[in-house]
Amino acid sequence: MRTFGKRVDLAGGRRRSARQFVSLAASALTMNGRQSVLVENVCSSGARLRARAVPNQGKELMIRVGSLNLLSRVAWSGDRKCGITFDAPLNQLDVITLKKEGRWGTVMGVV
Repeated sequence: MRTFGKRVDLAGGRRRSARQFVSLAASALTMNGRQSVLVENVCSSGARLRARAVPNQGKELMIRVGSLNLLSRVAWSGDRKCGITFDAPLNQLDVITLKKEGRWGTVMGVV
């Protein structure tokens, strides 16, 4: 059973902060290697990633988006998607930087 979207920390499974739907290019680094991922949504406490092969639940990751390096852990893992929680919550400036530097046009050198 997938638990993404259901939080037990607030009544009714509501999140502490709202997710923002995005499409950002990033890299996920583990002790076993690196792969390109797509960040599909993000909030100050975590994100949802899409990749060809996603890491297992509990795996530690470093997510690189532009100039940001974000330590995180896989909260859930499913078919080509996983949810991560950041070790330290992002502040509003980090979220803005992440969204700006992770845009596909920026990554591909078009913008």
